[in-house]
Amino acid sequence: MFSDMVLDLMTEAVVYVPVVIRASAIALLFLFGWLINVKGFEAYGLPFRKVLDLRKSEASQESIVEALRVLTVVLLASFAAYEVCRRFDWELGQSVTLVSFWLILTALGAFSRMTLFKEMRHFLRERAVNLVHGDVVFADVLVADVLTSMSKLLADMQIVVCAVLAIFSEYPDVIAASCIRSWVGPALASLPYAIRAVQCLLVYQSSGNTAQLINFGKYVSSFPVIWLSAIHHQVAPVEGVVMDAHDQHMQVLWLYAVTINTLYSFLWDVLMDWGLGFPSSPASYTLLRDDLRFGGPLPYYFAIVMDLALRLCWSLKLSSHLQRHATGQAFVFLFEILEVFRRFLWNFFRVEWECIKQNCPSELRARTPSDGHTRDRDRGIISP
Repeated sequence: MFSDMVLDLMTEAVVYVPVVIRASAIALLFLFGWLINVKGFEAYGLPFRKVLDLRKSEASQESIVEALRVLTVVLLASFAAYEVCRRFDWELGQSVTLVSFWLILTALGAFSRMTLFKEMRHFLRERAVNLVHGDVVFADVLVADVLTSMSKLLADMQIVVCAVLAIFSEYPDVIAASCIRSWVGPALASLPYAIRAVQCLLVYQSSGNTAQLINFGKYVSSFPVIWLSAIHHQVAPVEGVVMDAHDQHMQVLWLYAVTINTLYSFLWDVLMDWGLGFPSSPASYTLLRDDLRFGGPLPYYFAIVMDLALRLCWSLKLSSHLQRHATGQAFVFLFEILEVFRRFLWNFFRVEWECIKQNCPSELRARTPSDGHTRDRDRGIISP
């Protein structure tokens, strides 16, 4: 069956592919998703650079493609070198390859003169300054929300750092075992949600908008999912052993937390982040608004259904107790890939709604040869 083939492929990936390679591949998928976002924004005339406070030359498709090519070559070359070393049981070569790969990525991010990397450094510095000063703009919100989708990658950073430290140790197995702490992974996974929760409180403090308190509750509802799973991971019985009453209660609490967080997040996505669910006129499509920048209603209905399904996968992805065995890790790796898809889908409608709220005119203009006027195809307005 196709599902079994996919599961076998994911299982091989988590068994034979190092965490640093897997995490980098997921990050590369996020960058590819952003390229699709940029293509879509430009195709439909959404002024995404305006709402993100970017210059017109920034976040160009060309710069993203250039970075994708370089990062893909580095990733594939490093993985190929690692595989050769693994085939010949050369452990030192495997270690050197992984450290070299990590150093190359760090050097590219910190020092590369490529356009995208320079823009990213400037953009992230602005986000950091705003965070320190307690300022919150839409770009800060979007970046923090994207980081929530990368929470598993952040949690895996502990494994990556410990693996690098073990390479330079005389007793690598001892260092790797003693380095990893049970609380660090959940803490790192919780960090993006904590940042967004603080942002909600800052916006509420400055604007008095009570909806931000509801949004605050949405991000706080992620913590029980993460930490109950972490506790379950520590006290869970060996596979195949019947759970005792304590473990059963822990499982029920975790299921409640997942259900609440999934529905909470889904409703906020649709109603508040996308501005759907409140038709402004009787003529509107069911659950949709009048102003649909991406054409007809089908993309919006598709996004609503997919967001609900993938939100559930996202909640499960946060659960470390599902990763005790290779099959569970394979599912989590698959959920990470699906989360990339959900996030770039979410980006389309989140940025669209922000453009509508800021009353940004469409950038999609086509000159009609018959009258020499410029027609705004998004609003049907003809201007000289």
